[in-house]
Amino acid sequence: MVIAPYIKRDIVGNVILALRDHLPLIGAVVGVLLVIVGGLASNTWREFIRQRKSRRALALALQGEVQALLEILEKRGYIEGLRAAKAQIEATGKFQAYPFSARKKYFSVFEANAGQIGILGSPLSELVARFYAQANSILEDMERFEQSDPATVDPMAAIAAYDKVLSIFEDTVAVGKRIVQEVNRRYSRVLF
Repeated sequence: MVIAPYIKRDIVGNVILALRDHLPLIGAVVGVLLVIVGGLASNTWREFIRQRKSRRALALALQGEVQALLEILEKRGYIEGLRAAKAQIEATGKFQAYPFSARKKYFSVFEANAGQIGILGSPLSELVARFYAQANSILEDMERFEQSDPATVDPMAAIAAYDKVLSIFEDTVAVGKRIVQEVNRRYSRVLF
């Protein structure tokens, strides 16, 4: 019976002694783990901030381009001009080409960043893609109208074609306005 309490103390003493001997090693391991976790967290946070700034910069640049395009459409009266040309065809029964000219590149921000549109997230990335696809379609249609020989164009087909382009124009303007609103909603506050 005397041996049991003595062995118990000896085992307890050895355990305590063993932990004391390994405390510097345990401290070093814990320290290394904290450095690794801290480094990963720091890098992850920096990358998050960098992506957030890139996303915001791209959204604001596209918003500026879209807003400028919407203002150009309004100031130049393209939709009203198309309606007037269509009304002229309806009144006279003869094809009336609407003089529309877009010789310069108006989509430079989009074209330079087309591969990054996906970082904007939903629904902004979809709206931006839709806006520019429709805008390019409008440019193609207007170029086709401008190059048409008035003597060979069926007036009823021209009216139908103008209706389709007007529909795309109006939808594109609505999408552009939604882009501006969405960017304002998401990025109006300055965040790091």
